[in-house]
Amino acid sequence: MRSEFVLKLLGILSIAAFAQPSYQPLGRTAYLTSSFGESRETRYHMGIDFSTNKEEGWPVIAPSNGTVIFAARGAFGYGRYIKFQANDEHVWLFAHLSEFNPKIDSLIRREMLKKEKPNVQISTKLFFKKGDTLAYSGSTGIGDPHLHIERRTKNEKFALNPCGKHLKCTDTIAPFILDAAPFESGFAVKIVDYSREPLNNPMSIYSMNIYQNKKLIFSKKYDTLAFAQGSKIKTDLVKTEDTDTISDWHFINTKLKAGSSITVEIKDFANNISKKELTLKPDSLKPKVKDSIDIPLDTLPPNLGNIFFKTDFAGKVQCRIPVLDSLSGLDFGSVVFRDKNSKWVIFDYDSDPKELFIENRDFNFSEPLDLKLCDKSGNCTEKEILCKTP
Repeated sequence: MRSEFVLKLLGILSIAAFAQPSYQPLGRTAYLTSSFGESRETRYHMGIDFSTNKEEGWPVIAPSNGTVIFAARGAFGYGRYIKFQANDEHVWLFAHLSEFNPKIDSLIRREMLKKEKPNVQISTKLFFKKGDTLAYSGSTGIGDPHLHIERRTKNEKFALNPCGKHLKCTDTIAPFILDAAPFESGFAVKIVDYSREPLNNPMSIYSMNIYQNKKLIFSKKYDTLAFAQGSKIKTDLVKTEDTDTISDWHFINTKLKAGSSITVEIKDFANNISKKELTLKPDSLKPKVKDSIDIPLDTLPPNLGNIFFKTDFAGKVQCRIPVLDSLSGLDFGSVVFRDKNSKWVIFDYDSDPKELFIENRDFNFSEPLDLKLCDKSGNCTEKEILCKTP
């Protein structure tokens, strides 16, 4: 009997182990820096972010057999990104990439030369097997090096929670339930969640249940978000400038008086649960007046810093041209490099610090380059530059 019990127990454990998500998008363990449904002030975060320890060049792995159906190369927003249609017909998006798989890269570069534009988009039908390297992580678009991942429906109208059975989103800290207060036609609950120590990156919660006198009066889950309603976050969250902690006030459209008692139950994406009884405090949430900010006009053209050379993670030599522009950054479409024969030259752009760069596979560094660079205010710099061989 004992041996039968042990065998049954082992069977249960093996089934549980098998049920755990095995997909690691970066081919190794990585921790969350942003979660699905997280606040981006005016919109929801439609995916998750994984840290790459501020390094570029980590391989981005295919989750299953499938097809890269789209690839784009740009300077802002998603930066370089791809869409991968998996064998379950869901679409994965991987963004802020530093490099594409060579099969994708060759198509992108062909389109760039054809259109003489650094920011291009292409539709593809490139098949990859589960575990193949689709691209390499980076920092294009915005922010420090990291990998942004979205999982979408086939029609791409809805973003789906990627965590759970599809991939593991490690979170070792249960949410903090902090406060509750009356607000306009309802009330709001103040919550913050973190995935790990140190408490640097606040996350979204996965679900919220609110009870009054043991009766469920509100329930919500972040499983699916419609792209067309991404800005609805402005009605779901009441943003305040708290000095004690970074947190979200979640609006509940149910009228309760000050002094009312409620029980709040919160779950994060790793199934950590917090439960707390709160009393609505009338003074906890008051509108705060923001000072108006005068935006100065940009009247000076961009300046160039000292040109230098850098070898990227893939061993390609880059000629880096720092751009010094105090206000508006760059209108990326207005940057043009041409060689001595007036031929357009492929280039790229890093947003932090602001640097234009070209690679030695695209241009002979010993030759002069004509650069025309304009900022968003229409101020332009035209200059001949020389990338001396390192």
